[in-house]
This record gives sequence, C-alpha cells and structure tokens, in this order.
Amino acid sequence: MKGVVLPLAITLAVQALTSMAMIAPSVMAPVAAPELGVSAHGIGWFVALEYLFAMLSGLACGALIGRFGALRVCQISVCLAAAGLAAGTGGILPLVFAAAGLIGSGYGMVNPVSSHILASAAPPRMMSLIFSIKQTGVPLGGALAGALVPSLVLALSWRWSSAGVALLCLVAALLIQPARAADAAAPRVRLSGSAREFFAPLGMVIANPAMLELAIVSMIFGSAQLALIAYFVSYLNLELGYGLVAAGLIYSAAHVSGIVGRIAWGAVADRWLSPRSMLGLLGLMMALAGVGVSVLRADWPMPAVIFLSALFGASAVGWNGVYLAEVARRAPPGSVGAITGGTQFFTFIGALAAPPLFGLVAGLAGSYGKAYLVFCVLPALAGLRMLFGARSRQWRDACAKP
Repeated sequence: MKGVVLPLAITLAVQALTSMAMIAPSVMAPVAAPELGVSAHGIGWFVALEYLFAMLSGLACGALIGRFGALRVCQISVCLAAAGLAAGTGGILPLVFAAAGLIGSGYGMVNPVSSHILASAAPPRMMSLIFSIKQTGVPLGGALAGALVPSLVLALSWRWSSAGVALLCLVAALLIQPARAADAAAPRVRLSGSAREFFAPLGMVIANPAMLELAIVSMIFGSAQLALIAYFVSYLNLELGYGLVAAGLIYSAAHVSGIVGRIAWGAVADRWLSPRSMLGLLGLMMALAGVGVSVLRADWPMPAVIFLSALFGASAVGWNGVYLAEVARRAPPGSVGAITGGTQFFTFIGALAAPPLFGLVAGLAGSYGKAYLVFCVLPALAGLRMLFGARSRQWRDACAKP
C-alpha cells in the first residue's frame, strides 16, 4: 500500500485541478455569458467543445505516455488547462473557443495516464477503491469550483477568477517535477504520428465485446453526469431563483457527496458486489435522483434540496472509479493507458452530446426540470442492463461449476 501513496496523490491532484478547470466556466456562465453577448444556455456548446478535444487527446494519450513518460503527461495536462483558462480571460469569443479546446485537451489525458500509473501501483484486491479515491478528484474539483468561484466572481470578476484557477494548475505542474527523476530515465517510444496509431485504442475496445459494453454504459452515464455539471447552477439560479452563492453551495453538495460516493462504491465493488452490479445500481440511483430534480421547486426546504443534490451527485458523479478499475482489470497487459483512452472516447461522446442536447430540450420544453426528466431514461435502462446482465453471468457461472 505504501508504494501507491505518491502515485495516488499526484493523480488525485491532477484530476482535481483539471476538473476544476473544466467546471469553472459553467459556474461563471450566469455572469460571464451576458458580458460575452451570449445566452447562459450557450455554456452547453462550450462544454461540448471541451469534451470534443478531451476525446481526441485521450486517444493520443497512450502514445504520449510511451514518448514522454507518465508524469510528464500529467504536467502537460495541467499546463494545457492553465493555458485555456488564461486564454478565456480575454473575453473574445474566438479565444473562448480556443480556451475550451485547451482545457478539454488537458482534461482528456488525465484518466488514461492515471490508469497507467495506478494499474501497476495499486494492489489488485483494492483496485476499485484506489481508482475511486483518485476519481474523487472530479467531484473535489467540482466542489472547489462551486464553493470558491462564485465568491471570487462577486469579489473580483469572472476574468480574475479564471486566472486564479490557472495559477493553481501551474503550481501543480511545478510540484510534480521532483517526482519525475525515475520516470525520466525510462526508455521512450518513438511516435509514428500515423492515423492507425492514433485510432488503435478505439479498435481495441470495439474488438472486445465486454469492453465495448462498458464503454457504451459509460457514454450514457457520462451524459447524466454532464447534465448535472453543466446546468445545475443555471437551473437553480435562473429558473428557481436561488442566489448565485446559494446555488453554488447546493452544487458543491452534489460534488461532496460524489467524493463520498466514489470511495464508498469502490469499497463495495471490491468487497461485496461485482463491479457490474454496482454500476447497475448506480444507474438506477441517478435516474431516480434525476426525477427528483425535475420536480424541484423554489419553496422546498433547503435540507430537502441539499439531500436531493447529494443523491444526484453520489450517483451521477460517483460511478467513474468503479468503471475505470473494471476497464483496467480487463485491459491486456501493458495497454491500460491506451484502452482507457479508447473507452473514454465513448464516455466523452455522452459528455459531448449531453450539454447541447440538454440545452435544446430545455429550450423546447421551456424548463430545465423537464429536460432533467428526459435525461433520466437512458441511465435507468443502462442500469437495468448492467444489473440483470451481472446476475445472468453469475447464474451461468454457478451452473457451469461441477
């Protein structure tokens, strides 16, 4: 266990900061969007662009790890996020689009490089838990964005808030440098730069039916997660009338519960339930929470609103660690980073499509709440598929025993 502490600390910090960089623009959207001359609904397109570039950088990550080393790729990821946040402070739409591409490119490298690092460092009996602890960086970044960014926006401006998060990312890159000594001495692989090399991770996923099923489920769960991340603050602030700080704190409750949930679900998947069963239950939970959010009203007691937000966060933000650990278990030896990038491509299709689709549904229905109701359907179906598929597999295995 001792040998996993430093790798876990580095990957957790990188995950938290790149996640904060991804989420901060959504938190700033109600204030920044009018200044840019666009609707707050337009944040969906920004988030979609982030995830488009994350999809592409994730595919390239396996090759980049071979060329530059895992820790150097960690540094590159936080530096790209910092560059994107800095570019966005200009308040010019072309630079804002460039910011989305840079932030997304940095974020897309994190899961593949973290899985590469942790797959060799984590004890097999604790893999779901270790991966889930690392994945708490996503809700931790969201909680930090929800708790800190609104106050910074009101005290300074959204531009200075963006610059502050960029500075945190750069500090992380500097702190990683001393740990690169052993990593820097490892042999490197020359990159061919061919299209075949770039798309190889996708081929690995498509050729493996079990891996492809996991990837498709992650695409559905990713869409539910982004519906929460991209629009919940705007829903609370613009439709239900909560103040920006109050909405940010409710939003933080979802991410804090996601932190607790990720650790808890990882422990459960290691000890009591199969990862597939755990993912199935989480799909049903996020669908139930989405129904609750869809009927949320401004006059509800604050504890009830926070509880509902926490339930949504524990499920829609809490599933990734169990999923990534299962991908790492099933990956061929030596290809964890590459195949994680391949499955992540599917995950981010959901993340890419969800924000603009959610915004479109919300616009057509005239309500964020109705859009959340629509987005409950697929997680419920995917959860049932994983849950009953896991039970069918256990039944077949039991019948096959002599």
